[in-house]
Amino acid sequence: MSTQLASSNHAVGTAAVPHLKLPGAQDAQPRCVSFWQLGTQITGGHWFELYRAAPKTLHENDGFDYVVKLINPHLTGDDAARAVARMGREAVSTDVVEHRSVIPLLDAELDQAPFYLVQPWIAGGSFDKFLAMADTVSLTRMLWIIRQIAEALVAAHEKGRIHLGLEPSHVLVGNGGRVSLIGWSNSHAVDQVVSKREIPLQLARYTAPECFDEGCPAKKASDVYSLALFIYHGFAGHTPFHGATHQEIAAAHQNKDVPSLIRHQPLCPSRLSDLVQWMLNSNPADRPSSREVLDQLISIEIENLSNPAVLSL
Repeated sequence: MSTQLASSNHAVGTAAVPHLKLPGAQDAQPRCVSFWQLGTQITGGHWFELYRAAPKTLHENDGFDYVVKLINPHLTGDDAARAVARMGREAVSTDVVEHRSVIPLLDAELDQAPFYLVQPWIAGGSFDKFLAMADTVSLTRMLWIIRQIAEALVAAHEKGRIHLGLEPSHVLVGNGGRVSLIGWSNSHAVDQVVSKREIPLQLARYTAPECFDEGCPAKKASDVYSLALFIYHGFAGHTPFHGATHQEIAAAHQNKDVPSLIRHQPLCPSRLSDLVQWMLNSNPADRPSSREVLDQLISIEIENLSNPAVLSL
């Protein structure tokens, strides 16, 4: 798969590109990947490295308003192949799911090295950083954030894609409050068998119990369960499932009763607390559909538009 930007402003030219002062970079020849000039590194993990970026033909006074995702150069063998596969799943999902709350795909190269994806840079921060930096948040804003995530999941499900990676670091909250759902490298098509994967401890706390089983098919109900735990965290300040190992967390998902959300956060609307309890049903078939969840969240949000409650974080 290879996607190129249509705009002529992003075409590769043969003329020398003027030297640009990269944010935080030394006065050296800029590093380029295909059409893209890399700026400062945003983050890096086992699978990928992310950089602020700009088109190579950019004028000096323009900003680095894009993000380039690259395969971690230290990966080799099977891990490198798995990283490319993960990048491919993200490219497919972010290409076919067109929604304002889903990070869009702008460019990609998946046929040959260097493999990369390009997405827009969004000013703001992840939901976990949002919670860490704020002492309080209004009930209406929290409901708005949650509803936008549900809209993104419904849009994906209607296109036959399951996220399977919903957790706070994969939700970007823009400076204006708009949400962008990222982290689509875990995504699969509906009913596609999910191959063996190592689930990071952070993600394991938000993973549906059936997803810990080897070779489970990707189901919409698993995203519904993860969204319930995301809501729980947003209101209670923590998830109900903890553990030092994957085995402990998986056992908690499978065997531990979940206390009512309203018990941990009395300001939580009772309808939302009941909805979360329904979404956390251990049997996927007994959970509401993502569409039912979204309809309920919209109704709850409307009911509380004038609610002045402020949640302590």
